Amino acid sequence: MPPAAAVAASGSAETDVTTAKVADEESQWERLVTGYLNLAADALHNFTDGLMLGAAFRTNWAKGFSSTLAVLFHEVPHEVGDVAILMQAGFPKWKAIRAQLVTAFAALAGTCVALASGKQEAKQLMNFTAGGFIYVATVDVLPAMLREGGALQAVQQVAAMCAGIGMMVLVVYLE
Repeated sequence: MPPAAAVAASGSAETDVTTAKVADEESQWERLVTGYLNLAADALHNFTDGLMLGAAFRTNWAKGFSSTLAVLFHEVPHEVGDVAILMQAGFPKWKAIRAQLVTAFAALAGTCVALASGKQEAKQLMNFTAGGFIYVATVDVLPAMLREGGALQAVQQVAAMCAGIGMMVLVVYLE
């Protein structure tokens, strides 16, 4: 029998307090695990961003510069949100900030990998990362958007996402 179940089975007021302590410890553990999983996911995300940046610079400087600006505008609020998630998970503020800075090295590693590739491989890496971003949008973000609001809002959000993808295709075509 698990310790929490054994404690709950004895039935006294003392066991209620003990059960509450065990539940609180389990909740703290789950929050901490969530924080570390968020760090791992963010490191992978940053590596992918680095692959895209390195591949863009490997292709040409203008594409690399515009990609850097796009990633910068995306990453600043994203990283601030991740620090907040880590603080909710129980990390002290400065430890959360340092942990997020460590995940930034994954972006540097991804950039180095992409810069070491050839021009043809760089184009394939850009396609790979673009596909990954679209995949995340469709499997992670889109279902959440569709659950919130009515049918009209869902149609508007899907149309906006398609317009964004269309603009990316147009930029690629005009380059």
